[in-house]
Amino acid sequence: MSEDFQYVTDQINDTSWSIADGPARAFLFIGTEKALLVDSGYGSGDLKKTVADLTPLPVILVNTHADYDHIGGNSQFDEAFMHPSEFARYRHELSRFYPSIEKEFPVYPLWEGDIIDLGGRSFEVFLIPGHSPGSIALLDINNRALIGGDSLLDDVIAMCDTWRDFDAYICSMEKLKGKRDRFDTIYTSHGSFPLSPGVIDGLISGALRCKNGEIEGVVTDFIKDREGLKIYDTGTAKFMF
Repeated sequence: MSEDFQYVTDQINDTSWSIADGPARAFLFIGTEKALLVDSGYGSGDLKKTVADLTPLPVILVNTHADYDHIGGNSQFDEAFMHPSEFARYRHELSRFYPSIEKEFPVYPLWEGDIIDLGGRSFEVFLIPGHSPGSIALLDINNRALIGGDSLLDDVIAMCDTWRDFDAYICSMEKLKGKRDRFDTIYTSHGSFPLSPGVIDGLISGALRCKNGEIEGVVTDFIKDREGLKIYDTGTAKFMF
């Protein structure tokens, strides 16, 4: 953590902010009694202070999944919540990318259908495996916004190791398609922000085309040092595997 690093905060509305840590985007949502921080980026700076500057309320930290660019600031807080299917990956990513973190840090489970009540504002948990086993989306119920982690992007979606699964991903997108009457916008962790719910159709068709070998992969500068990987551009997102 660098004391000189400055997060880029953008106010979405009166009670919502995005917090950028390089290309990774976290979100802060304010209720009347508590605040919800979704993901913690790379932990490049003093995220806890950045959040405290925006709200004096107690903060609940939730990770949409356990990729290293979503958990790097976790140790600055007292605890975090994620789906238990991410626990093993969480330990793996911490040991690989953040070996200097020595603080004992409790992680607690979030389950499909759980409701996070901030006081006057509630979020519902959807389990959407595929990008990772325990990836979740959070529905800001009253504000009709869906926070989708790395599963809902127009950017690069990694599907490139044993933690990822196209069949599960397609099932999860079909699940969210069935809930489209409950949200009007999608908050994204990378790439364009926000996205329309219509992106889900493109993600489903693109994932199917990748699975069926209908798109030719290319090696780009983004992955030139990662042997065997290619980028598959679907026109909606770019899948990496």
